[in-house]
Amino acid sequence: MLVLCALVGCQPNLSVGEWTCSEDGSIQAAPDPTAPVALGWKADFENRFCDYTELGGFCYQDEAASYERVTEPKHLGRYAAAFTLTAEGDAQTRCVRQGVLPRAAYYGAWYFIPALPTQASNWNLFHFRGGSDLSSTDGFLDVSLVNSNGSTRLGVYGKDHRPIGDVADSPPVPTQTWFRVQLFLRLGAGTSGEVALYQEGQQVFDLTDLATDNSAFGQWYVGNLGSGLKPPNSTLYVDDVTISADL
Repeated sequence: MLVLCALVGCQPNLSVGEWTCSEDGSIQAAPDPTAPVALGWKADFENRFCDYTELGGFCYQDEAASYERVTEPKHLGRYAAAFTLTAEGDAQTRCVRQGVLPRAAYYGAWYFIPALPTQASNWNLFHFRGGSDLSSTDGFLDVSLVNSNGSTRLGVYGKDHRPIGDVADSPPVPTQTWFRVQLFLRLGAGTSGEVALYQEGQQVFDLTDLATDNSAFGQWYVGNLGSGLKPPNSTLYVDDVTISADL
């Protein structure tokens, strides 16, 4: 399992049974996590992490990681989210939107990277899982930061961590400034899927006739998962996470 986690995003073991996003702060029963995920959804962290939890999603952290709402840096509005890894080895902290995923949608988030590590076995930004039951899902798609041609770039990986597209086609990711990552995902049976990667609104690649996933339910993880990072401490800032019908 540790080898697998070093290659792809891993599903945490947790139980989400209550939430505290009511107006008076009282604890209520958690919403249905299997409901359809609507296009036009957005999490901007202005209302804490409630854009996830009030719709049956969740956020989590390992012992060697943390997440919090911050006022700086931020993309728009007053707040953003900081996802921090604090120790060597595999660690992760992310937020998850889950339910019946749209058959076709653009998944996007703004990222701010303070500094790049000198080494990384895996540095994951987006992770998708699917299954007939949300308590047991399998990973099928990842967007990660990888080293290529002397720069850090976006790479996309399918099932069994097989590369999708050419990493060299991606422009280097910037540091100390916000940039947007978007992935168009069309789910389909067999090889009827489609994946397209965008950085700062510019298409990097668009590949059709792919094996994606055709499960009843899905999960989309956004945040910070690292394996083999040097130096090990890493903070990624995230803002304005969206699931939309267009760019």
